[in-house]
Amino acid sequence: MLSEKLDKKVEVYQKQKIINDLGQTEFKYSLLKKVWANIMPASTKVSSYIAETDVAEYTFKFILRENSIKNLTRDMYFIYKNQRYDIEYFVPNFKNKDRVEVICKLVVE
Repeated sequence: MLSEKLDKKVEVYQKQKIINDLGQTEFKYSLLKKVWANIMPASTKVSSYIAETDVAEYTFKFILRENSIKNLTRDMYFIYKNQRYDIEYFVPNFKNKDRVEVICKLVVE
């Protein structure tokens, strides 16, 4: 059952257009909502750079109910346990049509 697998509460942030005090248009991210998700590691890539430094890139798959986020876009991001996950792309689950798979990259700042 899907509801048993959605065991992580994540925050969804979206870009909103605002007008600042100078009358200029700016974009800021704000909390859209909190949704339940299943989070699974998808891949890890380690790259070596100059001065013997390594950079690791972590990709995760978030599984959500299809209707939990209306108008899902790539400029949104998730926060889970104070870590940011940028949306790379998303695809419907063709086997289970009630969910969507969102591929995200962990952002380390």
